[in-house]
Amino acid sequence: MTAAEVGWSDPGADPPHEWEHTRTRLEEAECALAGMVSENNELRAIIRRVREYAQSLHLLADVTREAGGDYVAKLHDEAACAIELLIGDAP
Repeated sequence: MTAAEVGWSDPGADPPHEWEHTRTRLEEAECALAGMVSENNELRAIIRRVREYAQSLHLLADVTREAGGDYVAKLHDEAACAIELLIGDAP
């Protein structure tokens, strides 16, 4: 039981066994948060690589267009635009 549950006025007067329970819950929450931050960083890295791939497709389309391959260049541009739409970037 906590101080609030038994009506004690001092929240720091919780029984020692509650301190350990609270500390354990805090450590679990910190570990969960650290895991979410790590996953978020991994997802950002994936999105960055996908964005770079779309940019390389645009560059490939430009080079192909300069070489006279308008149809193939259009395919590369369309693929790049589709990828950008999927990850939420403006094409």
